[in-house]
Amino acid sequence: MNHYCYFNGQILPEDAIRFQINDLGILRGYSVFDYLRTYNFTPFLLQDYLIRFENSVKSIDLSLPISKEEIAEKIDELLFWRADKTQDVGIRLLMTGGYSENGFNAPENPNFLIRIEDLRPKPSTDYEQGVKVITHQYQRELPEIKTTNYSRALIIQKAMQVQKAVDALYHLDGNISECTRNNFFLFKGNTLVTPKNNILRGITRKTVLELASNKFQVEERDIYLEELKEATEAFKTGTNTRVLPVIQIDELKINKKQVGPNTKALMQMFADFAHESTLMD
Repeated sequence: MNHYCYFNGQILPEDAIRFQINDLGILRGYSVFDYLRTYNFTPFLLQDYLIRFENSVKSIDLSLPISKEEIAEKIDELLFWRADKTQDVGIRLLMTGGYSENGFNAPENPNFLIRIEDLRPKPSTDYEQGVKVITHQYQRELPEIKTTNYSRALIIQKAMQVQKAVDALYHLDGNISECTRNNFFLFKGNTLVTPKNNILRGITRKTVLELASNKFQVEERDIYLEELKEATEAFKTGTNTRVLPVIQIDELKINKKQVGPNTKALMQMFADFAHESTLMD
């Protein structure tokens, strides 16, 4: 079954879309993206994602070729053409630097793609039993925006596999920032703590903080590696990840490798909010 994408002003079958080799996104990594998903086949927190995408685009000195309102209309159109509307989907927004004659100077016209994607759900056992992450010293360049540069995350995949970890937790000289594609949280009793600086300010992160503030004390601040020993629970968040319990970091076992009650509460709170906020009237 052919899926449709929006590409530079046209709705096209996905297999008809071609990027030229001289695109600066390919040659120089000059590109940004964003990714959201649907619940009840309705885009979740669409405006938040569109604002963040526009900020990413502006941060690399590009401009949206159409307005945020027009992007929302194109997403609705692509969802309309989706044959199976019983399954939720992911929505990828991609802006590349465009085709450069000399392979370096940016042209006037960047390339803009909207792609509807099948979701790739994580195993239910990850949520029931929790997962392991490893620590890795690294600080993403331009952490506040979503560039397509995930080279370090790919480089350390084998190290994660060897240690039976699903992700890595970045730190710089012991100061924790984020996971390779997710934000990181820990509980110290009933206090929820998450890094504040040198991170992507995730939309799921923002939502979890808002939900948690009704039930827990919340702190956004620096977290150092040595503080992990004081964690009673931990989890990571992301668009596809949602709220995923972390029960081991390197050799440190969190809460005796059990998913804690506060994390379970937030998992349910987020699931309820995502479902209820996308129900059609």
